[in-house]
Amino acid sequence: MRGWFLTIALLLCLDLCDASAQAERNYLQAGATYVLASGRLPDSADFHSSTAYSIGYQWSPSRSVSFGMVGTYLPASVTSGSAASVFGMSALTNYRFIKHGFTPYVGAEVGFSYLTVADSLASNAAMKPNLSYAVNVSAGLLIPLSDRVEVDVAGRYCHTGIGGGLALIGGALGLRYRLQ
Repeated sequence: MRGWFLTIALLLCLDLCDASAQAERNYLQAGATYVLASGRLPDSADFHSSTAYSIGYQWSPSRSVSFGMVGTYLPASVTSGSAASVFGMSALTNYRFIKHGFTPYVGAEVGFSYLTVADSLASNAAMKPNLSYAVNVSAGLLIPLSDRVEVDVAGRYCHTGIGGGLALIGGALGLRYRLQ
Protein backbone atom coordinates (compact mmCIF):
# COMPACT_ATOMS: atom_id res chain seq x y z
CA MET A 1 0.00 0.00 0.00
CA ARG A 2 2.87 2.36 0.79
CA GLY A 3 4.17 1.81 -2.78
CA TRP A 4 0.97 3.26 -4.27
CA PHE A 5 1.24 6.38 -2.12
CA LEU A 6 4.89 6.86 -3.14
CA THR A 7 3.99 6.40 -6.83
CA ILE A 8 1.17 8.93 -6.64
CA ALA A 9 3.38 11.40 -4.77
CA LEU A 10 6.16 11.02 -7.37
CA LEU A 11 3.78 11.56 -10.29
CA LEU A 12 2.24 14.63 -8.67
CA CYS A 13 5.72 16.10 -8.02
CA LEU A 14 6.67 15.51 -11.67
CA ASP A 15 3.39 17.12 -12.67
CA LEU A 16 4.07 20.25 -10.61
CA CYS A 17 7.67 20.55 -11.83
CA ASP A 18 6.76 20.78 -15.53
CA ALA A 19 3.57 22.68 -16.28
CA SER A 20 4.30 23.42 -19.94
CA ALA A 21 1.59 22.43 -22.42
CA GLN A 22 2.67 20.70 -25.62
CA ALA A 23 0.65 19.24 -28.49
CA GLU A 24 2.32 15.83 -28.62
CA ARG A 25 0.90 13.26 -26.19
CA ASN A 26 3.15 10.54 -24.77
CA TYR A 27 2.17 8.59 -21.67
CA LEU A 28 3.74 6.25 -19.16
CA GLN A 29 1.26 3.94 -17.49
CA ALA A 30 1.39 1.54 -14.56
CA GLY A 31 -1.34 -0.48 -12.91
CA ALA A 32 -2.60 -3.53 -11.11
CA THR A 33 -5.45 -5.85 -12.09
CA TYR A 34 -7.13 -8.35 -9.78
CA VAL A 35 -8.04 -11.30 -12.01
CA LEU A 36 -10.20 -14.38 -11.73
CA ALA A 37 -8.87 -17.32 -13.74
CA SER A 38 -10.77 -19.90 -15.80
CA GLY A 39 -9.97 -22.41 -18.54
CA ARG A 40 -7.93 -25.62 -18.84
CA LEU A 41 -4.89 -24.32 -16.94
CA PRO A 42 -6.76 -23.29 -13.76
CA ASP A 43 -8.93 -26.43 -13.87
CA SER A 44 -5.98 -28.82 -14.06
CA ALA A 45 -3.56 -27.02 -11.75
CA ASP A 46 -5.79 -25.15 -9.31
CA PHE A 47 -4.43 -21.84 -10.65
CA HIS A 48 -5.69 -19.31 -8.09
CA SER A 49 -6.90 -15.78 -8.72
CA SER A 50 -4.18 -13.20 -8.31
CA THR A 51 -3.08 -9.63 -8.97
CA ALA A 52 -1.35 -8.83 -12.27
CA TYR A 53 1.00 -5.85 -12.57
CA SER A 54 1.67 -3.90 -15.74
CA ILE A 55 3.78 -1.05 -17.05
CA GLY A 56 3.68 0.49 -20.49
CA TYR A 57 4.02 3.39 -22.88
CA GLN A 58 1.38 5.03 -25.09
CA TRP A 59 1.63 7.51 -27.95
CA SER A 60 -1.42 9.50 -28.94
CA PRO A 61 -1.45 11.20 -32.36
CA SER A 62 -4.83 12.70 -31.45
CA ARG A 63 -6.76 13.04 -28.22
CA SER A 64 -9.07 10.19 -29.34
CA VAL A 65 -6.72 7.33 -30.28
CA SER A 66 -3.55 6.02 -28.67
CA PHE A 67 -1.12 3.20 -29.52
CA GLY A 68 1.54 1.60 -27.38
CA MET A 69 3.18 -1.36 -25.70
CA VAL A 70 2.53 -2.88 -22.29
CA GLY A 71 4.30 -5.55 -20.27
CA THR A 72 2.45 -7.64 -17.69
CA TYR A 73 3.54 -9.89 -14.83
CA LEU A 74 1.10 -12.25 -13.07
CA PRO A 75 2.49 -14.18 -10.09
CA ALA A 76 0.21 -17.00 -9.00
CA SER A 77 0.07 -19.88 -6.57
CA VAL A 78 -1.07 -23.23 -7.90
CA THR A 79 -1.52 -26.79 -6.67
CA SER A 80 0.10 -27.50 -3.29
CA GLY A 81 1.33 -23.92 -2.86
CA SER A 82 3.82 -24.07 -5.72
CA ALA A 83 4.51 -20.94 -7.73
CA ALA A 84 3.83 -20.10 -11.35
CA SER A 85 4.15 -16.85 -13.26
CA VAL A 86 2.74 -15.50 -16.48
CA PHE A 87 4.70 -12.84 -18.33
CA GLY A 88 3.16 -10.97 -21.24
CA MET A 89 3.96 -8.27 -23.79
CA SER A 90 1.29 -6.69 -25.96
CA ALA A 91 0.77 -3.98 -28.55
CA LEU A 92 -2.26 -1.91 -27.61
CA THR A 93 -4.70 0.59 -29.00
CA ASN A 94 -7.28 2.66 -27.11
CA TYR A 95 -10.15 4.81 -28.31
CA ARG A 96 -11.34 7.64 -26.07
CA PHE A 97 -14.97 8.69 -26.55
CA ILE A 98 -14.46 12.14 -24.98
CA LYS A 99 -11.27 14.19 -25.30
CA HIS A 100 -11.29 16.06 -21.97
CA GLY A 101 -12.24 15.42 -18.34
CA PHE A 102 -13.73 12.11 -17.24
CA THR A 103 -13.10 10.01 -20.34
CA PRO A 104 -14.66 6.61 -21.11
CA TYR A 105 -12.58 4.42 -23.43
CA VAL A 106 -12.33 0.97 -25.00
CA GLY A 107 -9.07 -0.82 -25.72
CA ALA A 108 -7.62 -3.90 -27.37
CA GLU A 109 -4.25 -5.64 -27.05
CA VAL A 110 -2.58 -8.37 -29.07
CA GLY A 111 0.66 -10.00 -28.04
CA PHE A 112 2.19 -13.03 -26.38
CA SER A 113 2.41 -14.59 -22.94
CA TYR A 114 4.88 -16.99 -21.37
CA LEU A 115 4.19 -19.40 -18.50
CA THR A 116 6.94 -20.29 -16.02
CA VAL A 117 6.45 -22.91 -13.30
CA ALA A 118 8.25 -24.47 -10.36
CA ASP A 119 10.15 -27.70 -11.12
CA SER A 120 7.73 -29.63 -8.89
CA LEU A 121 4.96 -29.01 -11.45
CA ALA A 122 6.82 -30.36 -14.50
CA SER A 123 4.76 -33.57 -14.51
CA ASN A 124 1.48 -31.67 -15.06
CA ALA A 125 0.92 -31.40 -18.85
CA ALA A 126 -0.99 -28.11 -18.51
CA MET A 127 1.85 -26.57 -16.52
CA LYS A 128 4.60 -27.01 -19.11
CA PRO A 129 6.40 -23.69 -19.67
CA ASN A 130 5.36 -22.36 -23.05
CA LEU A 131 4.93 -19.28 -25.20
CA SER A 132 1.53 -18.47 -26.70
CA TYR A 133 -0.67 -15.70 -28.06
CA ALA A 134 -2.56 -13.29 -25.80
CA VAL A 135 -5.63 -11.21 -26.69
CA ASN A 136 -7.02 -8.58 -24.31
CA VAL A 137 -10.00 -6.24 -24.39
CA SER A 138 -10.84 -3.52 -21.89
CA ALA A 139 -13.38 -0.82 -21.16
CA GLY A 140 -12.68 1.89 -18.66
CA LEU A 141 -12.72 5.44 -17.45
CA LEU A 142 -9.81 7.90 -17.27
CA ILE A 143 -10.21 10.30 -14.35
CA PRO A 144 -7.97 13.40 -14.45
CA LEU A 145 -6.07 14.31 -11.28
CA SER A 146 -4.23 17.16 -13.00
CA ASP A 147 -3.23 18.22 -16.52
CA ARG A 148 -0.64 15.42 -16.64
CA VAL A 149 -1.88 12.62 -14.37
CA GLU A 150 -4.95 10.41 -14.86
CA VAL A 151 -6.35 7.52 -12.85
CA ASP A 152 -7.35 4.57 -15.05
CA VAL A 153 -10.23 2.39 -13.79
CA ALA A 154 -11.15 -0.48 -16.13
CA GLY A 155 -12.64 -3.89 -16.60
CA ARG A 156 -10.38 -6.29 -18.51
CA TYR A 157 -10.65 -9.67 -20.21
CA CYS A 158 -7.65 -11.66 -21.43
CA HIS A 159 -7.45 -14.96 -23.27
CA THR A 160 -4.18 -16.78 -23.89
CA GLY A 161 -3.30 -20.24 -25.19
CA ILE A 162 -0.74 -21.09 -22.46
CA GLY A 163 -1.40 -24.29 -20.55
CA GLY A 164 -4.08 -25.33 -23.02
CA GLY A 165 -6.08 -22.17 -22.33
CA LEU A 166 -6.23 -19.48 -19.70
CA ALA A 167 -8.90 -16.80 -19.46
CA LEU A 168 -8.57 -13.93 -17.01
CA ILE A 169 -11.29 -11.43 -16.13
CA GLY A 170 -10.86 -8.64 -13.64
CA GLY A 171 -10.84 -5.06 -12.54
CA ALA A 172 -7.86 -2.77 -13.07
CA LEU A 173 -6.63 0.35 -11.32
CA GLY A 174 -3.73 2.34 -12.71
CA LEU A 175 -2.08 5.70 -13.30
CA ARG A 176 -1.16 7.41 -16.57
CA TYR A 177 1.42 10.19 -16.66
CA ARG A 178 1.70 12.48 -19.70
CA LEU A 179 5.37 12.98 -20.57
CA GLN A 180 4.92 15.91 -22.97
